[in-house]
Amino acid sequence: MEIEAFIHALLALDRLRAASILRELADRFTLLEVTEALIIPALSQIGERWARGDISLAEQYMGGRICEDALKPLLSQQGAIRPSQPRLGIVALQDYHLLGKKIVLSCLRSAGFAPRDFGQGASATALVEQVATERIEILFISTLMLPSALAVKSLRSMLDNRQLTTKLVVGGAPFIFDSQLWLEVGADAMGKSAGDVVRILAQLTGESANV
Repeated sequence: MEIEAFIHALLALDRLRAASILRELADRFTLLEVTEALIIPALSQIGERWARGDISLAEQYMGGRICEDALKPLLSQQGAIRPSQPRLGIVALQDYHLLGKKIVLSCLRSAGFAPRDFGQGASATALVEQVATERIEILFISTLMLPSALAVKSLRSMLDNRQLTTKLVVGGAPFIFDSQLWLEVGADAMGKSAGDVVRILAQLTGESANV
């Protein structure tokens, strides 16, 4: 798989080249094979570059978005690439800073997942109702400010009181600055970058992932 060429196209904002690479590989492999051998490793490496400070958050976001857009016509031809997957949700909890959530959402969609987007600014109380209604099994929570990160603890308590076993995956600046905060608020996992999401899903579901 042409991982380096694909990464270069994504970071260079070369939509045509990225789409061309995907089309060429989709002619020889299934979309699931392309996703696991090319897309997931590429997005993971881009996430690692951001974590090292080699690229900006905006570059990471655009890489994921271009990848997602390049996949759309192929998905329409071959259908959903993950017909069996957990019920996923994503939200910016009590927060209106959306870039981090958008990056994770693009990574999930590019990897063949279809999370339910609960938007931004949601309170813990409102989110519990949505999670219960949608029967969400794994919820990704993006935060930028500490109060939003601390609200995860209230969300966990409310879910437990409703006997909802939804797993919480958190990410964002507060959890990066304090490596133990995700444990303190009762989350099940924490991602340092968007590239971690598929690996985390594999861990939580007991399935393998090529990351």
